[in-house]
Amino acid sequence: MDITNWNGTKKFNAEEQYKWRLEWLENQIKLRESRGEKISAAQKVKWEREEKGLYNSTLKDLEKFEKLNKDTCIIVPTHFYHSVWLRACLESLKPLGYYTICLYDNPFFEQNHTPTSRMPSTQTFMLMDQMIMKPKTWFSGVAAPHYWNMYLGMKMVHALGFKWVFSINGDCILEKPENFYMLQDMIKNKDADGISCEHHSGSYFGTLAYLIKVEPAVTMWENIFKRIFEYNSGNAEGRMGILAKKLNLNIVPVENPEDHHFKPPGVLGTFRKTIGLRHLHAEHKVRKALKIEPVEEKYFEKGPGNQFLNHHERLTLAKYWETKDKSYLESWWGERGCSGCGHKKGNA
Repeated sequence: MDITNWNGTKKFNAEEQYKWRLEWLENQIKLRESRGEKISAAQKVKWEREEKGLYNSTLKDLEKFEKLNKDTCIIVPTHFYHSVWLRACLESLKPLGYYTICLYDNPFFEQNHTPTSRMPSTQTFMLMDQMIMKPKTWFSGVAAPHYWNMYLGMKMVHALGFKWVFSINGDCILEKPENFYMLQDMIKNKDADGISCEHHSGSYFGTLAYLIKVEPAVTMWENIFKRIFEYNSGNAEGRMGILAKKLNLNIVPVENPEDHHFKPPGVLGTFRKTIGLRHLHAEHKVRKALKIEPVEEKYFEKGPGNQFLNHHERLTLAKYWETKDKSYLESWWGERGCSGCGHKKGNA
């Protein structure tokens, strides 16, 4: 869809509009002065700055429309507990230049919950092109909210006319986004319908990250969503694996990772080796258990007063980053007591 001029006769040109508005402004000033009105130089400069601001804002908005004209978009299913990772996720996706929609689980289920404590930071919001928040739901478990997110997200992607969608969880990052074209080339070379971070034909389609045609993706998530209250019907990955086979989708074969969550010390996986997929949340847990360095600090968004960290992390990891004192790291591993966490600097 092209943005046009007011009567739809040609494609909109921001620079032409800016020049026209400056000429219009100049003529308006001359007209008013010819009638005896005195207009100060400061007022003229103010008006010119306003026109320049309007022009710059128009250019920014046009970038969004340019994204809408691409054949691919990104959706990021996420929730409040991804807050610490979401900024890093979105920053890693920005170089791709695709329209990015965050699918956010409704985090308000107590009267005392406030937006500042339950929503992403302003900086993170500004990395999104759009957010969709599902309605508040009460069905237990992690699957049902995710199904709501994906159903609403895929419907939006389809309505906007995209042909391809890249889905990546909000606690994951791409360390090599410049290689995203490799996934696209793999699909093109196989004339395929999609590619997933992990695939076992007929039984498993990894949802941590995948690139797929929008039409079959909508069909798959509609099928899953309408069975949202079924018990013992498998997780999303299992359901999508079955559906991919039922729909006769051509899925690109990949090197699968050692485990579903791309945990260290794993090194295998097509998505790991091409686009540098990392699952920060899983890494965070495993690094603690393995007693190794935490995920790099640059990937954490700690939030105001470190509120996106849990209580134990505030007393250990935050102090470790601040002081470089490894006894705090050992407390995070659980090798030391923590008072408050009980941690007493220098004590074994």
